[in-house]
Amino acid sequence: MYYLRKKAKYGPNNPVRYTTTDCFFIKWVEAIHKQYKEYKNDKCFITADHNVAKIIRGFKLIANIAWDRVDNVLIPVNISEEYHWVLVVLCMKRRCLYVYDSFPGGAMHTNSIREVVERLATMIPLFFNCTGFCGKRNDINWITEPTYVGKSFDDPLEYVFVDHLPEQHPESNDCGLYTCAFAEYISQGVFEISEEDFDAALHRRRYGGLLWDYARKKQADGAISESEVTGNVTSRLGGPKICKEPVPQKEKLPRLKRKV
Repeated sequence: MYYLRKKAKYGPNNPVRYTTTDCFFIKWVEAIHKQYKEYKNDKCFITADHNVAKIIRGFKLIANIAWDRVDNVLIPVNISEEYHWVLVVLCMKRRCLYVYDSFPGGAMHTNSIREVVERLATMIPLFFNCTGFCGKRNDINWITEPTYVGKSFDDPLEYVFVDHLPEQHPESNDCGLYTCAFAEYISQGVFEISEEDFDAALHRRRYGGLLWDYARKKQADGAISESEVTGNVTSRLGGPKICKEPVPQKEKLPRLKRKV
């Protein structure tokens, strides 16, 4: 997700405006939601200094982008009861959360995901309100936009479970792979992901190669940390130096047909 967030901020010619969160975002949302409910929907805890608000405002994460400058936010969500990862995509103009799940199961599985998504749907508008989010979006007419008509800024978001997605093998642990792949497709404007064109084995090899190459370059540079603010990489091989790592651009994602 950091790679995609970095690409969204620094990569040229991005087909869609997006940013991502990290794996801790949903934990902060769940914690503040629990506090919010325990105190009978008291909004005094919903402040611009909370970690959730800082992420929305474009802080807290490396290479973060303020949410008022994007159309979509890609949120990786871990369902701890299911030991399972899903991707939730917040679409600003549609005022909706889209759930990309590679392992649609029975009622208990769906309910576990729905509970987490409903917490997101409840808390995000409250943080939008406290950060003045709506006043920063000149591209959305809050009065005439169909999805906002008749809604207050505090009303929960809608959510939809996306159908006809590539599905992982029931006995596999590939939910993380599928979540990352879904995020990458969406970052390139592909929201309807065809199961017939999705090759999990190819993506696995590709991600393994990308991680190996990234680690090799960092090891060769002796890099131990990166500062987005200064643009420097701290190195064991001679102190700080300018980071010149480019953001690679991929014209197309691998979309090989499955063998029959």
